[in-house]
Amino acid sequence: MQNLCQSVDKNSPAIIGAGMMGTAIAAAHLRCGIPVLLYDNFPNTLETAAERVEKELQLQNTAFDSALLTICSDIDGISRRIVIETITEKLNAKKKLYRNLTENKHFSEDVFLFTNTSTITIARLAEALPPVWQRNFCGFHFFHPVRANSAVEIIAGKSTSSAAVDAARQHALSIDKQPIVVGDGPGFLVNRILNPYLSNALVLHESGVDMQRIENAALEFGMRMGPFRIMDEIGLDVVLHAGWVLHKAFPERVAQSPLLLELVNCKHLGRKTGRGFMLYPNKNPWDGDGIPNPEMSVSNRSLRTDISDDEIVECLIGSMYEEVKRCVEDGIIADLSVADFALVNALGFPRSPMQFSRYSDAQNQLR
Repeated sequence: MQNLCQSVDKNSPAIIGAGMMGTAIAAAHLRCGIPVLLYDNFPNTLETAAERVEKELQLQNTAFDSALLTICSDIDGISRRIVIETITEKLNAKKKLYRNLTENKHFSEDVFLFTNTSTITIARLAEALPPVWQRNFCGFHFFHPVRANSAVEIIAGKSTSSAAVDAARQHALSIDKQPIVVGDGPGFLVNRILNPYLSNALVLHESGVDMQRIENAALEFGMRMGPFRIMDEIGLDVVLHAGWVLHKAFPERVAQSPLLLELVNCKHLGRKTGRGFMLYPNKNPWDGDGIPNPEMSVSNRSLRTDISDDEIVECLIGSMYEEVKRCVEDGIIADLSVADFALVNALGFPRSPMQFSRYSDAQNQLR
């Protein structure tokens, strides 16, 4: 593995942040034979970064070519044509990073800066950039797990140039991802539609519906993952923070879950900590499926039995359909066909959400 920041072709991308998403995105590039620089300012994170990238490639039956990966801890060495930021989903942390980058004499104004933000608007993030930089700045949102999702959400801010969108689109295609260009707004398209699926699952469970029953109903419907498994995979802290952002934007319909907050406060963050809504007993929590967490079971005294499996699905899917319509109304997407493509390719939705109009008012009847 190369360790000098300057050793990689400047036309290859740099990824800032060697956490779960950063290493998965790096692996997506290496899988396609594209060399990549991986930067982080936490030595402990960088120390295991190559091992985690290799593990990700093993899950895809792809050999790890260490010559394609450069590990870097010197921010002055980030001089690349494309830079993908994947650090923590916190506004102030991202803004601080952007200020550091633009003050770096090695970081030229013609760099395309892409952010993997999942909920924070591009307009708010762009505030930390000088006007000349804002034109080459856009959202470049991958979906977890990166290896299983073929889509990348590209978000254009009000100052984003068409050249930046085109560069993002072409880069997505170069790593075998399908680009979905959407408008700017809290949660963008996919996470905005995903949130009611997760939120309504929490509401149902907190009202007394057994968690495993909700999971099974979603899987039987055809979803690739049930809502609780999705939250564990993403990370419950990330889900909680995304919920806060969406609650602030849409307080009238985005509720906050006391159960989710309790789990995060206990540092039970899902798969990455080995415990969340499910348990991950393997030494490496990324291996194997989760098993039910007995702490999440509903006691017989409070178990809710007045709702059918079909009604559970209606509650989950109907809320998603309603949010799709709002995204069209708000100008996030031009028409429902964009949402069809996004949900199937980003979230493993079994088929077009336009088929579920009969569910549109179900969640109002079931709460």
